[in-house]
Amino acid sequence: MNIAGSLSVREGQVDVAILAGPRVTLWPSRGARLLATSCTEMGLVAGLYGGESMTVRGVVPLPGTGGLVLVEDVQHRIHRIRARAVVKVSDLTGLPDPFPGWRSQGLVPLSTAERLRRESHVSWDPCTVILGSGNRALRFGSSLLESGVAEVYCIESSAQWGAKRFAGWEVERRRFEMLGGRLIEARPVRLLPKAALLWELKVQDSLGVRLLEVARVVAAGPFEGQPGVREHPPGSSLFELEQTAQANREDDVEGWVMEEERGIWLAGKIIKSLATDLGERKEELDRVFKRARGRLRRYSKHREEPFTPAYHGKWVSNGDLKAIKAFSGVPVLEHRARLIASVECFEQIPCSTCVTVCPTGAIELGRVPRDPEKRILQESKCISCGLCAQACPSGAIPLVKESGEHAMSSLVLPWRGKRLWSIGDFAILVNRRGETLGNARVSKILDPGEVLAQRISAGVITPLVRLRGVTTQLVQVDVPSHLLWETRGLKRRAAAAVEDEAYLEAVRRSEASAEKVDITLNGERRMVRDRIPVSVALFEVGQSRAEDVLYCPDGSCGLCQVLVDGVKKLACQSRTHRGMAIKLVEPPAPTQGESSLCPCLGITVEQVIERLQQGKLQSPEAVLSVTHVGEGKCHGQLCMEAFRRALLSQGLDATQWSDWRFPWSEWTLVHN
Repeated sequence: MNIAGSLSVREGQVDVAILAGPRVTLWPSRGARLLATSCTEMGLVAGLYGGESMTVRGVVPLPGTGGLVLVEDVQHRIHRIRARAVVKVSDLTGLPDPFPGWRSQGLVPLSTAERLRRESHVSWDPCTVILGSGNRALRFGSSLLESGVAEVYCIESSAQWGAKRFAGWEVERRRFEMLGGRLIEARPVRLLPKAALLWELKVQDSLGVRLLEVARVVAAGPFEGQPGVREHPPGSSLFELEQTAQANREDDVEGWVMEEERGIWLAGKIIKSLATDLGERKEELDRVFKRARGRLRRYSKHREEPFTPAYHGKWVSNGDLKAIKAFSGVPVLEHRARLIASVECFEQIPCSTCVTVCPTGAIELGRVPRDPEKRILQESKCISCGLCAQACPSGAIPLVKESGEHAMSSLVLPWRGKRLWSIGDFAILVNRRGETLGNARVSKILDPGEVLAQRISAGVITPLVRLRGVTTQLVQVDVPSHLLWETRGLKRRAAAAVEDEAYLEAVRRSEASAEKVDITLNGERRMVRDRIPVSVALFEVGQSRAEDVLYCPDGSCGLCQVLVDGVKKLACQSRTHRGMAIKLVEPPAPTQGESSLCPCLGITVEQVIERLQQGKLQSPEAVLSVTHVGEGKCHGQLCMEAFRRALLSQGLDATQWSDWRFPWSEWTLVHN
């Protein structure tokens, strides 16, 4: 921390200070809003600190409980706030345990990969590998496949998730594999550059070693079971809340509901400890607190009772197929006369998007765990509009019409690929694992708006708000009746050269539409898109560095320094413009043969474990005091998650531990 000149400090005091940690993108997040609202309703003074208007610099724990929060506003004024309880909202990086090559520009965290997908023209071909098998990992892999990436792997390195061998929902795995993705159990061994924009990833699985040529490796996780809320030290009222909610609920339903319930649960815990006189509201608070705690336990029920159908070749086993048809979301009668939705979320998961959009109330999921005696699908209410199939974020709802008297049946499947289908196109039918079953011709494109308009004009339903931003196409195909319950996905046939060329030309026109300007990069002239972050430009021209992989929205790691027209700036916070001169700051040469746990200081996992065992250290703080892990430039943003896992592997209880060292990032105090 650097200090320049004298300072003026403004004092403040609150009951609960809710703080945005480094790299937090959405502020206030869903959990932070609920936490602040709940505390305020119970008479506590709650403050939200973070976002573009102010930067939280850190917390100094106070004796007993609470802490002293230091915040800097946009005018560089310092605010010192005394809080009886402190909640730090953290965005975990999701980086893996160190292995040779992990700290290179070839491996990026999922948050960076998602931003690059939205903001850049970075190529993910010929292959992308994702480390982890959580819902966000599977969903990101599916989005790559839908955009046309040839190969995507999800690698699960622990395979210990209750009764499951992967972390996410079955519906997300199903969608990923139907699109052609592959989920394998393996351990990354080494990542080396092979050519320009091409890397070689070596992985070890049960069959031996395999080499994958990849454009990029994405670290997504989870790599361990996370509590989501931590209090450290115990009884200190210093909490850490993991941010998992995205901007929209549909972007990550699991992350949204988990942060929502954690925020409510944490509010109850804080109110109980701080509020002096709750009166009649104490019973209400207890009920809310218990409900949130119960829901958090139930939302992990899919790992205790997974749906993992067995296969005989390409076909679901007879026993599991009977179980599928007997599921309460699957139609039992009406589908023999007309198209009807088949809600195929076989696991106990907290998603209810289909319930929200159904205009007639035909879908009733209920709470987790569901009542096995109550049917999810009310067949008589279903009007076959397809809104549920269009809205389902996991693509788990087809529309089916089974013809017992004829050889062919009708099937409507959701499609989110870049290239839309047309009536008459030939499609390859695939099963729930993405294996080819046969071919079919597209007979119709179902338009929910058209069906709804007809029903509204007939007075069957009342007008409702249409879905916003939905690009899912509902494709109807006629399939052999014996394939109706096996087919759950579509795949395009290999296109003719002229079709490929037309598609590529459309992509080229789209990329060329962005205005490009000339800049100088390390003395060489380059053409880049105008007014984009320098970090994005470096990724697009293949000049990114290991220092760029976090791509912090707030610049908090401070690693991505570049010289812009001779002035030191952060690449993630600077934008390109015509004529600018950029010089990359040379990073220190990596140590050969080592996989540093703390890249900033070159500290390895082996060194940490050696000091822990030699000194018989009993707490994470003791280990940090002798190893100095996390005291480098990024202040632990790259290494703290792997550090916690290293301690757990040695039997040291670090599940509830949080790092409260001050400051949270590099800080230069400016004279007012």
